[in-house]
Amino acid sequence: MSSVKVAVRVRPFNNREIQMNCTRVIDMDGETTYITNPKQAGPRDSTSAATKSFNYDYSYYSFDPLSEKFASQTKVYEDIGEEMLQHAFEGYNVCIFAYGQTGAGKSYTMMGKEDDYGIIPLICQDLFNRIHSDNSTKFSVEVSYMEIYCERVRDLLNPKTNVNLKVREHPILGPYVEDLSKLAVTSYKDIFELMDNGNKARTVASTNMNETSSRSHAVFTLIFSQSKLDNLTGLTAEKVSKISLVDLAGSERAESTGATGLRLKEGANINKSLTTLGKVISALADISNMKKRKSKDFIPYRDSVLTWLLRESLGGNSKTAMIAAVSPADVNYEETLSTLRYADRAKQIVCKAIVNEDANARLIRELKEEIKRLKDMLRSENIDVPASADDQTTDKPTHLSTSSVNNHVDTVSDQLQANEKLIAELNESWEDKLKRTESIRMQREAVFAEMGVAVKEDGGPVGVFSPKKTPHLVNLNQDPLMSECLIYYIKDGITRVGSYAAEEEGSDEACGGNPVLDIILSSRDIAPLHCEFINEDGHVILNPFALCYVNGKSITSPTELISGSRVIFASSHVFRFNNPQTKTMTNSIMKESVSNKIIDWDYAQWELLQEQGIDLKEEMEKRLLQLEEQYKQEKLLSDIQFEEQRRNYEARIDELERQVNEQSMTMSMFSAVQDEDDIFDELATWTEKEYNLASHAFNKWFAYRFTSLRDDLWGNAVDLKEANTISVELKKHVQFQFNLLTDTIYSPLSPEFLQFETNDFELENNEIKTKTIVAVIVHDNKNGAVHYWTIHKLKSRLESMRELYYNTNPLPVLTPTSNPGSNPESCSNDPFYDRFPWFRLIGRSYVYLSNLIYPITLVHNRIPVVNETGDVQMYINVIVSVGSEETCTRFARVNFNSPEESDVPEDVDSNKDFCFRVGLVRAFGVEDSYTDIFCQFKFLHLNETFSTEPVKNCNGELFFGFYQDINVNVTPSFIEYIKSQPLLFEVYGHYQQHPLQHEINNSSSRRVAPSSRRLTHMDLPISQPVRSNRYSNTPNNYYGNPFKKIELLVWFEICELNSNGEYVPTSVEHQNTTPPYFILHQGIQRRIRITIVHETNEVVKWGCVREVLVGRIRKTPSIDDLDDEGVLSLGLFPGEYLECLGEDRSLFRFEAAWDSSLHNNPLLNKSSHNSTVYLTLSAYIDLENCGEPAIVTKDLCVRIQGRSGTTSLKNFFSSNKNPDYNRLTGLYELVLRKNNEASKRVTRRVLDTSCNYVRGEENLLDWRPAGDNIIFDHQWELEKIKRLEEVEKVKHALLLREALFPNSINSSNPNWKLNKDEKDNVNMSTREGTYTAHQRNLLLKFIKLFRAGLEQELASSSATTPGTPSVDPSEPTSMTTSATSPVNSTAERPKSLLISPYGESINSPKSPVNISTDCILYIPDIIEIRISSVASRRGYLHVCDDRRNLWRKRWIVVRRPHVFMYRDEKDPVERNVINLLNATVIFDPEERGPLGSTFTIETKERKWIFQPPMDKDVHDWVYAIHPLLAGQIRSRMSLQQKLQGGTGGAAASAVGTA
Repeated sequence: MSSVKVAVRVRPFNNREIQMNCTRVIDMDGETTYITNPKQAGPRDSTSAATKSFNYDYSYYSFDPLSEKFASQTKVYEDIGEEMLQHAFEGYNVCIFAYGQTGAGKSYTMMGKEDDYGIIPLICQDLFNRIHSDNSTKFSVEVSYMEIYCERVRDLLNPKTNVNLKVREHPILGPYVEDLSKLAVTSYKDIFELMDNGNKARTVASTNMNETSSRSHAVFTLIFSQSKLDNLTGLTAEKVSKISLVDLAGSERAESTGATGLRLKEGANINKSLTTLGKVISALADISNMKKRKSKDFIPYRDSVLTWLLRESLGGNSKTAMIAAVSPADVNYEETLSTLRYADRAKQIVCKAIVNEDANARLIRELKEEIKRLKDMLRSENIDVPASADDQTTDKPTHLSTSSVNNHVDTVSDQLQANEKLIAELNESWEDKLKRTESIRMQREAVFAEMGVAVKEDGGPVGVFSPKKTPHLVNLNQDPLMSECLIYYIKDGITRVGSYAAEEEGSDEACGGNPVLDIILSSRDIAPLHCEFINEDGHVILNPFALCYVNGKSITSPTELISGSRVIFASSHVFRFNNPQTKTMTNSIMKESVSNKIIDWDYAQWELLQEQGIDLKEEMEKRLLQLEEQYKQEKLLSDIQFEEQRRNYEARIDELERQVNEQSMTMSMFSAVQDEDDIFDELATWTEKEYNLASHAFNKWFAYRFTSLRDDLWGNAVDLKEANTISVELKKHVQFQFNLLTDTIYSPLSPEFLQFETNDFELENNEIKTKTIVAVIVHDNKNGAVHYWTIHKLKSRLESMRELYYNTNPLPVLTPTSNPGSNPESCSNDPFYDRFPWFRLIGRSYVYLSNLIYPITLVHNRIPVVNETGDVQMYINVIVSVGSEETCTRFARVNFNSPEESDVPEDVDSNKDFCFRVGLVRAFGVEDSYTDIFCQFKFLHLNETFSTEPVKNCNGELFFGFYQDINVNVTPSFIEYIKSQPLLFEVYGHYQQHPLQHEINNSSSRRVAPSSRRLTHMDLPISQPVRSNRYSNTPNNYYGNPFKKIELLVWFEICELNSNGEYVPTSVEHQNTTPPYFILHQGIQRRIRITIVHETNEVVKWGCVREVLVGRIRKTPSIDDLDDEGVLSLGLFPGEYLECLGEDRSLFRFEAAWDSSLHNNPLLNKSSHNSTVYLTLSAYIDLENCGEPAIVTKDLCVRIQGRSGTTSLKNFFSSNKNPDYNRLTGLYELVLRKNNEASKRVTRRVLDTSCNYVRGEENLLDWRPAGDNIIFDHQWELEKIKRLEEVEKVKHALLLREALFPNSINSSNPNWKLNKDEKDNVNMSTREGTYTAHQRNLLLKFIKLFRAGLEQELASSSATTPGTPSVDPSEPTSMTTSATSPVNSTAERPKSLLISPYGESINSPKSPVNISTDCILYIPDIIEIRISSVASRRGYLHVCDDRRNLWRKRWIVVRRPHVFMYRDEKDPVERNVINLLNATVIFDPEERGPLGSTFTIETKERKWIFQPPMDKDVHDWVYAIHPLLAGQIRSRMSLQQKLQGGTGGAAASAVGTA
């Protein structure tokens, strides 16, 4: 008993690993192998926790040839090969096999190279050296060489064996391969020749990891026999040893090798067999360690052909050695570690090898007995069996029962034939085996010679020539380089020609099917049995069964062929017939027939046309005449259409000029009658109600000032994107993003931003009202700093970034952290960084000083410190008390100088010094990331500040204990300040970097994309519609107030014709880094299918599809110009309404035939596997009661593949996915406006540069420039700041009231509430004047202009046609069908899908209600809505709507201001959408029972009820959908608990409009 010898060998880096800059993870010391995890931190030595060690019998370090411990091929053979060869001479079976990852060096170790042989050649060479040195023993060597390819055995030494060999198992011999060639050899030269021929026939292929990757397991076997005469006994002792040398194929991963198709199938079979080998080794190791004590241990040998054949070598009668080849690269760490563990497991296997003596004699005797027994069994069934000399007379056998006859006859016959074959092989003499080997070699050379391949004496090929005896066909092709590349041999007898269909469906003629084909051609015109060649005595006759041509003539009867004849099958397969036997006889005939012309494809086609009587010149002239006539007719028709359009345009222009002149005359007359000053004087007599209404309208108008920010956001997005791209490529770790800044009390703007500020308007007393500006927030991840830049500064820095990027020899980069003591100008060398102070502003707080008027002392216990975004960072305790000159010994003098006079309260003496003290006691709630915190305070209009000393942060609580006495001369300006203005407190602290900041600084610029599958992909630009020659498609951006707005979901599909004649949607790839793209195939008919989904509305009824245009074919998403050359108008199919089961919305679908070749654009004509083609699609659709067609425009991405295409691994496993996933969804808004010319106005369009392509933007992954969403977020931040300011005022008023009237409020009563009068009195103390006189005059101007425009609109609308119903734009709900209307009932819904063409009567809620023809006309405008890239929340919710009353589980994604619904998490297609801008959110936190965790979103069309799976998540969902409502609910609940002491009390439900 002996264990398996295990050796490990590491190779050098290959070219792929050198290009990837890989590091070495393998090291060896003696017999120990060390492997280090490259992803685990720590020192790279043997004592590190990241290093693992393994002990083997041998560890060969072949990484560095210059190393002292380098192991060569000779070293490996001396340790393993010589030992195993010695065991073979002793009579043992020997096995050596190499295992490892693909490209690890297994074949090099086993076979080697021409100048550096491996183990197999060295063992064979050493074997014959020892044989020739021993003359007392008779030796014989037999060789077999096979490969296991895709679990099938193939013989590599027999050239005529093309079939797969069977693997059988004998009770004594064990598993063996039937009919495997065993060739006798007498020298090493013979072995080398057979080995070389076998290696050439072995299956290899190129992969990404190995250019010559073995795709099969190779087993090279030597049967080594020794015969030696024993002088004592006079008997000949014979030993037989079996030397199995196995070269295993390497394990591989598809993603690393890039295998597809056949290579992928090969890799799967290789991994399957190696997995089975691992299971066998593990089971044998467990048995050797006595870990399994079952009665019968099961080892899965038969799970793979490899383990079945190596059964004796692994755990039986064999001396076995294993060589594990590993890669030293860190990229292969997982595979290398698996190989080392594999080898360590194999080391535990114990084999029981025995000496094989006189194996043939013993085996012959046992086989004879087995044959005799089998013959007896056959004779017992009355089956005639040929008798042999060894048969002996036996008694009459006992017959088996009749029922068992059929069960045993086949089995016994099969065993008898197999045993007789073994007997014949064993009884074959040595001389016969040599003769058989020579015969096979001669046959191989003859076959090669017949095929036209000359070979050397050693079997190597010399050249290729035409066959010298066999008739054959040579192909002719239109491409000269492809001609004479294929040779089809005409065998003796009948050679049949047909198509693949006959080969797949046919069978032998004896079975009644089609005959077996010899030549298979692929074409639609080729019949299953097209023709046959009859070769008899060197004469070849063509017998046609379908269309065949010989020398241009169609033949229908058998025709004899002469050498050089042109044979054409059907119309596409052209051949030249060559017959070497009759070539000399027909040379003169051929010269006369072809007239010295070159016999090629052109000649064959010309000959065919001549024989058919077709004149090419005449045919071309006829075709040209037809084309000229067609061109003249089309030109005449186009001229007529052009003239008609020109007249229409001229009439339209005249009408527009007339309307403009009338409107200008009306406005001039109106301005001449009334004077502007008189208008404003009249408005001064408004009533209070009218004035309040005007004030409310003015505030509403001013609240929408944020819409002008879209110019800066979208116009400068391309600069922001370019700055981020340069930062990523230069590895600066700086990220830029848009941010909005407003000059508020908590976030005052710095002078840098104020100098670029423009004013909205100027109020009285020189008070300037500033607006919100767009800034750039800079996240310096390298230094942990945050800066704010202006747009002007970003553009200036961007110029420097470009210079730094394009400079080939940049100057050394100086960051703010490289030299902390340097001056600020030192940072200007690098445009990415700014200097940042040691102390960072945490937040601001304000304390009002009105208590000094009375004078009394106030203690503020909880003053919030708020940052610029309105978030509370911490709290401080401040005491403001009144002092005197005696108590204020150390005070600071503050001067309030103002020439104005004001009334001074009686309690304060004017023109005298007034002393008061400001105390800062402590702070709490501080984040742990700040340390060394100090606070400073000052008066708003003064520069003098009072600061504390920095204090360490102790678990979020600080104790300042700072008091400052202030002496002020009482002046009117001081009195005005303490009455209305606060004291500013600013808190600063040193920001400690996060513990992970060091890792961020040292990391590379690569960014990991989020794991969520459905992030918002890269947006495409919102393009203008493709211009139509039939309609005026000027964008409707100048019409008045909208009458109706409807959300549209539009599904775009591109369908291709499949083999069943059906148009099926092509695949759509949804990715995060690129826009979704369609995968198209060349040469296949296509249709574009568009489905419009919206809520059923009686106003919207789709009509005919006028035109569908496809154009603007380009390589980049951005559009350089709007030149609509190459626009194609598609063929249309009638539109139709769809009726789907379970769907209560309107679905309108239409299709258009698209032939992309008509664009004549190379981007669509050639295959583009890795490049994306962008195009623009516009559809013109009629709407009932609309004067113009609605235009749906969408930019699409496509990738063109070949006709067969290549299927990715992702698509291969997802081929059965839902066809609905192959859609691209677009979100649109249909706006209907009245066709009222008087209400037209020009609307400014915003230039959107966020989608302009910037080189390298693909490195940004999921980063996008901020859009409209930050405007809504900033409005919420301003709302928070406003409320915080109001809360602080109220808190100060309450403290002041409590101090002035301590007995009026019973603070000990927790249920105490203020009555209405008290609330009014308190609010009066903080209420300021509503508007100044200047503001009032400006407000009156605005209202007068508003009323004048409204009166003019009403006057124009009153002049409409009588009978036209007037619709109030402020009441759009009057046109909406009620949710409880019988029209929306679904009781009579059909059970299946019904598709009804447009125009038929459909009694269903899906078909819009007919509207009277005398209704007013509308102007439609379909606007594509850009979806926000920020997802506030996503997850599963239970959804129920008021129409179906069914609860369904849906995947919800909130991207304000929209809520999207999907079927599940993996669904890439939006199924429904809710616009929160037109919805109301309802949530009752006090609700109990099943509806306690539900909230409702109610729109004008329907009402949705949502319920999260976990009740505790309902508040988070409400906050994500409506943050303001969620804040109101939390504030109300906390206030109620405080007033009622935490006891019960019902609260009203909260309702908010998003």
